[in-house]
Amino acid sequence: MDGTVEEAAVGDADLARRRRVRRSAVWGGAAGAAGVVPVAINATEFWPWWLNLAFCVVVGGGGAFAGAVTGRRDGRKAEVRRSTLGAGEREMGQYRVKLVPEGVQAPAPFKEDDYTSYSLTTTTHRLQLWEFGYLPQWSHPWSELHLAMEEHVVVITGPQGLLGRFVLARNVVPAELVLAANRLRARAPGRPSDPSPSAPAEGGS
Repeated sequence: MDGTVEEAAVGDADLARRRRVRRSAVWGGAAGAAGVVPVAINATEFWPWWLNLAFCVVVGGGGAFAGAVTGRRDGRKAEVRRSTLGAGEREMGQYRVKLVPEGVQAPAPFKEDDYTSYSLTTTTHRLQLWEFGYLPQWSHPWSELHLAMEEHVVVITGPQGLLGRFVLARNVVPAELVLAANRLRARAPGRPSDPSPSAPAEGGS
């Protein structure tokens, strides 16, 4: 009986994962089509209506397909991150970041179209660093972490010292991430005595 219940629970969880991935693909396809069709309409307003319609169908279909592929890929990555969450834990936000090596002058906040393979994910229990959105680099409970600012660079230290220096995307206010982290850390059980939030982070590789 217990085995049957466990198998049913696993089956339900797997079905829920597939549904979420499928939903991501559908939304991605809709977004891809919606983003391409207006451009096609504006670009072909002087064409015959039948040629305009055919062109919009082709371009819109291409946009929908590309959006669906991207949505499915992002959905699968989200499921990988979801699988690392504990009971009652939920993902709160994800931030695209660039790593800044020690001793290197911080670059300017990067634009949304700048490339980076790294992202920080905040959950109700921890902070995680991912590469490509699905390859885990590290994961630490808030009680083990300290976040501080060096100009516009977020410095994160953990039990073994420096975990990384990060520049966030231009549309993210780094100080807000540090403030949120300090609040979550204050609520975390087993919180060790921590340095002043305004003090520079200490630690080494």
